Amino acid sequence: MKLAPLCLALGAAGMAAPVWAAQVQGTITDEQGNPIVGVEIQSAQKRIYTDQQGRYQLTVADNQHLHLHFGAGAFVHQERDLDLTTGTTTLDLVLRASNIENITVTGTALGRSVLESATPVTVLADDKLLRATEPTLGETLAREPGVQSSYFGPVASRPIIRGMDGPRVKVLQNGLSVADASTLSADHSVTAEAGTARQIEILRGPGTLLYGNGAIGGVVNVVDDRIAQHPVEALSGNVDARYGTGADERTLSTSLNGGNGTLAFHLDGNRRRTHDVDIPGYGEKAPDEPQPYGKLDNSDIKQDDATAGLSYTGEGGFIGVSANRLESNYGIVGHEHEHEHEHEEEHEHEEHEEEGHPGVRIDLKKTHYQLLAGLNDPLAGFSRLSFAAAYTDYQHQELEEGLAATTFKNKASEARLSLYHKPLAEWQGVIGLHGSHRDFSATGEEAITPSSKTDSLAAFLVEERQFGNLNLELGARVEHYQIKADTIILEGHDGDELFSPEKQSDTNLSLSAGSVWEYRPGYTLGLALTHAERSATAEELYSYGPHLATGTFEVGALYHLHGDHAHPEDGSLSQEKANNLDLTLRKFEGDWSWSLNLFYNEVDNYFYQRNTGTLVGEDEEEGAEEEEHHHHGEGLPIYQYSQADARLYGFEAALNIPLSSDWSVDAFSDYTRGKLKDGGNLPRISPLRLGLTLNYDWQDWHGELGAVRYARQDKVADFESESAGYTLVDASVSYRYFTTAGDVLFYLKGTNLTDREARPHTSFLKDKAPLPGRNLTLGVRYAF
Repeated sequence: MKLAPLCLALGAAGMAAPVWAAQVQGTITDEQGNPIVGVEIQSAQKRIYTDQQGRYQLTVADNQHLHLHFGAGAFVHQERDLDLTTGTTTLDLVLRASNIENITVTGTALGRSVLESATPVTVLADDKLLRATEPTLGETLAREPGVQSSYFGPVASRPIIRGMDGPRVKVLQNGLSVADASTLSADHSVTAEAGTARQIEILRGPGTLLYGNGAIGGVVNVVDDRIAQHPVEALSGNVDARYGTGADERTLSTSLNGGNGTLAFHLDGNRRRTHDVDIPGYGEKAPDEPQPYGKLDNSDIKQDDATAGLSYTGEGGFIGVSANRLESNYGIVGHEHEHEHEHEEEHEHEEHEEEGHPGVRIDLKKTHYQLLAGLNDPLAGFSRLSFAAAYTDYQHQELEEGLAATTFKNKASEARLSLYHKPLAEWQGVIGLHGSHRDFSATGEEAITPSSKTDSLAAFLVEERQFGNLNLELGARVEHYQIKADTIILEGHDGDELFSPEKQSDTNLSLSAGSVWEYRPGYTLGLALTHAERSATAEELYSYGPHLATGTFEVGALYHLHGDHAHPEDGSLSQEKANNLDLTLRKFEGDWSWSLNLFYNEVDNYFYQRNTGTLVGEDEEEGAEEEEHHHHGEGLPIYQYSQADARLYGFEAALNIPLSSDWSVDAFSDYTRGKLKDGGNLPRISPLRLGLTLNYDWQDWHGELGAVRYARQDKVADFESESAGYTLVDASVSYRYFTTAGDVLFYLKGTNLTDREARPHTSFLKDKAPLPGRNLTLGVRYAF
């Protein structure tokens, strides 16, 4: 990727500062006339905040059109357009209070707030994010409406949004892909760290307009401050230390930001150490061999993560770079490998255990670079140019008895160029290009997905216009997607077979139309219609072999099965085509606040892993000698990626009820129904959930006690077992102490306080690895 010329141009333009000869100033109050402190006023050039009297003063270039955003978490976001000449313009505003926290979402095309989004958006930030943070991204978000976790032990859990996971949910870091191997398998961890994040954004429903092929189910964007986009003139940071009893967890997170108004730097780090996690009872429901009681074997974590960023912020724009290094070593829960000598003497196996050889583990290393840049008024008719790029070098090895059995490598590059135009016939919007390249390789015992190269190039357009109290947004994206896989060696009963797949190539089209209508003060109705197309990934097309982490023999969609025999059938497969409807009702003013999201998603040619009901090796002739007819993966159930038309529909609901000035109640519920049009159910779909939390806020104290009920899941796929319902009880208390040098937050969090055995239906390991048992986390956070 040739970025140097563009970077130099952006930097030079940023240094060319215009002459500032105009000012916008004013006072921002609430509806009772009280000044609002800390309101963010943001233009394309600058970001400032109101002072203790609610006043602000913004100095900008004269003779220009200025588009301003005014936002604060507890108030309704406002925008204003001004045509400036010279001198001073006074603009006073009154902001309406909102009971729904109204944070700006960076992962949307035009930087909309939560209340302005036509599709449901959730943002975790500040103390709420701190209380929710867990060792994995999936578990951090697992109690948000519409979001579940693919729980594969305490370190490998990916978010599931409305029944869609893996390659359908895009996980981003500052709007760019994390580019790890977590979409390949449930035992591969997500390499985005919540402990150093400023906020985490969850976009439910298709996010394909900006992010393409992997976002047909939704987007999770982890946002931090590694690259400053506005001047930083002071030193700020935080230190967070916590200890958890359930796995002897010790986590330390730090962050530091500073600058002189032109140059800005960022440093952060995260260090986590745990032992095997406590569980209520045994891990496996019906174990064949003895297992430890009260501990989930081989579930410990050792992880280190560090980031450094440097940026230049001039009056004409900004440019910044960052580097991140992540190293992690963790156990794979329930991973039992077959070995060539699977009939070793029992005493030899015992000797290995006595020598202290570890179980199957993953040793992960990732280096990730980002470049972000922006120009103000880059061309006639355009107010801003934004450029983002990333390069990732990812590798992990699966270790057996300390030796590398399988190695996965992923080298990925990505770039997005966006041009925001000035109002045109009262429409404002963005046009852009987005490209990515992925070079993936896998070697060793469990290299069931062949090495491959994946390329995509897309153009997108998003436009928005305000019609009184109704906001309308239209968007389109065209993406060329191509994947080329290396030759595959297929092991079979009749010997090895070579398969050289043809190149797969598609052109995907995504279209969206959405509106938000404030049909009465404090009430909005959002409607979003989306058509999104997705091409299959390498694992969905070409996988072939035993995947012992999930206890399955995986077969890709490009094979034809005859019993337990598979033969390649090269050719092209149809794209997934999803038509999605989202209806969102919100009440955000007054004593009560609530939201209700209804969704219906009809997907043609949906890829899913189908349990065929056949075991590897069961078609062998009786009486054959084992050594002559041994087949790698014998006895494992065959799961094949298949295509069928599917429907996914359901709801998410949230309610806040104030009981007094100190007490309030939060309630939520969500439900996803996933079924095949021709009959049958999709696998691993979450059941109905209902949660209730009692909150207490008094001065600098906050406390909450809550419970979430997971219903029984009896709407299961073929050959899939039902899952029992369970209830999880959590509580937390925190106290904030203010000093002249910063503030200190002390917090205590308890999860699964009743020590209930909980086996989520969304997990491949539900019969081997329950959720953690009772855990108390004690932490302290200092911010300055």
